[in-house]
Amino acid sequence: MSFLDKVFSRRSYQTAFGKANVVVMPDSQGERVRILELNGTFQSASYEGDAWSELPFAYFKGFDAVFSATGEGFQIEDILMMGGGGFAWPKHVLRTRLDVRMDVVEVDPEIIRIARKHLFLDRLERLLASEGRSEDLHIVVEDAASFLKASGRKYDVIVNDLFCGTDVPESSQGDGFLANVKARLAPGGIYMQNVIADLAREGAYALFSLMSELDDAFKHVSVLDATDEEYGGADNYIVFASDEPHAIEGAKPFSM
Repeated sequence: MSFLDKVFSRRSYQTAFGKANVVVMPDSQGERVRILELNGTFQSASYEGDAWSELPFAYFKGFDAVFSATGEGFQIEDILMMGGGGFAWPKHVLRTRLDVRMDVVEVDPEIIRIARKHLFLDRLERLLASEGRSEDLHIVVEDAASFLKASGRKYDVIVNDLFCGTDVPESSQGDGFLANVKARLAPGGIYMQNVIADLAREGAYALFSLMSELDDAFKHVSVLDATDEEYGGADNYIVFASDEPHAIEGAKPFSM
């Protein structure tokens, strides 16, 4: 059965990054999933019904590995997520972890509007308000690199999930960007980045190059394979970097 044969519905929108589609289709268990697709790449997803804050994609589940970090005295209370997309991980974290607050930076207000209309961001906001936790989610409409440079806040975890299709913006790469990341991390804090890489082709070099760059900037780097067999295309890897020797479940240390 082809991809199109499985689609229940499809809505299209124009965003700053091109045409976005919201498609509804079943997963392998027959559960209805709403998927945000941008420029031919799946960017985010949400189950319908009671599972609206659960995580369909493997790489979102890979993000959750950060909560297994075992650094002495390390607690995750403040998170910065750069790249809101469909807000799948913020929904999951804020619904399941009552001691966490998040700043989410998304440059395109149309993406945020789509997330509210189709991917249950509005439901999360109503839930937080009903629980007196509205301050636990702060959405910023801004370029992530600019926000990072200007922000005075410290974060226990900074997440880089910035993509246009499979491409990472140039503004979120390089020594200057990583210097700003380190300046915004609290002591013992963890930087993690989602990497899309086809290891059978030049993606292996791109992944190795990123980890080498992070190894120059941080004392400890590890990588977690978060490849999604069901929603795959290229492979996903979550790279973790910190100046503290955190052990993270499933992540393998990087060494030159």
